[in-house]
Amino acid sequence: MNILITTYRSLGYGGAEISTKLLAESLAKLGNKVVIASSQEYEGLDTRLFRKFERIPFFGLHEIYLSRFLSNLIDKESIEVIYAQDRLTSVSAILAAKKNKIKSSVHFRDYWFTCPYSSCMAPDYFEYDKCDWKIIIKHFKFRRWFWDFYKLIYLKKARKVLEEADLKLANSSAVKKRLEFNGIKTNVIVMPILRDFSKISNGSGNIIQSRYNLRKKVITFIGNLTPPKGIMNMVKIMPDILNENISFLIVGDGVLYDEIKQKNIDGVVLAGKLKYEEMVDVYAASDLILLPSIWQEPLSGILLEAAAMEKFVLSSSSGGSKDVMKDLIDPYDLDEWKKRIKELIEDDKLRERKARGWSEEAKKKYDADVIARRVEECLKQ
Repeated sequence: MNILITTYRSLGYGGAEISTKLLAESLAKLGNKVVIASSQEYEGLDTRLFRKFERIPFFGLHEIYLSRFLSNLIDKESIEVIYAQDRLTSVSAILAAKKNKIKSSVHFRDYWFTCPYSSCMAPDYFEYDKCDWKIIIKHFKFRRWFWDFYKLIYLKKARKVLEEADLKLANSSAVKKRLEFNGIKTNVIVMPILRDFSKISNGSGNIIQSRYNLRKKVITFIGNLTPPKGIMNMVKIMPDILNENISFLIVGDGVLYDEIKQKNIDGVVLAGKLKYEEMVDVYAASDLILLPSIWQEPLSGILLEAAAMEKFVLSSSSGGSKDVMKDLIDPYDLDEWKKRIKELIEDDKLRERKARGWSEEAKKKYDADVIARRVEECLKQ
């Protein structure tokens, strides 16, 4: 099968790009011809570069340009199915597929199809299934109104095009639910994210341990430092957990970085955003990973990356985590978070047993080759 994968950015932007690269590699391994259209190079893969718009004030103009670019590529490479991975290429991909009379598929990894923030959570933590002008006026920041209203009008039009895609893959039940709530209902299938367990080696952790002078045991948070990620709830309870033997390593950057730094909590280490290649050592240096998201996070790759390194993740019960894990905590029950963190960081045997169990389960269900075969079958059908 000749497959054209479309995605706006390459590695270094977020977890979706990691999943895209692994999926492309695994589909190629299965004998498919895979071409990637992106504004940035995907090393080791056949990448065709289109022009990058740093800011896109006119989505319509961008779609005209990109759909023409993709149409020419479809014709030149005898593409049979176009497979879009993100918000900035999906509509153009469907339009190009219709013009060239081939099949189209879209992979939904967040809530961009209904929310200007792609999160379905307003800055004041108000959560919704479908954004509208009333929500923007009541819950969004005034300085963003013009931009958010513009995006809202665009998204309403975009959803009509998205429904015309032949196949929609949602990376969790939470995403599927909101797709259907927004009128995108036909041929929607839940398809989890993936990681290549064979490529993630067992790092020593020594580099990270030494660089940040970490204590004997390390609790780690990995992700954007934004309110929906729940990081401030963890910062709030850490003074009751940390001691001379325990560090809390925070890997990531965002609007809350300075606020966390100013608290100057003993044992809290802010590493900032690290390169993807360094993350193996981060996981290796960690004893327990926290995923305390308060928003309906579609499905975090941290769950699988930790599993590949045989590390246990203590996750909130929001979003896609419910699809893959049973041992979950209410994101707002801080007493329970405190209790469970203490229990797991103090009991090495319990923590290691849970980590091994999660690792074995994840490898069977979410390895790149396993998910790629499922995706290939969906695309063929």
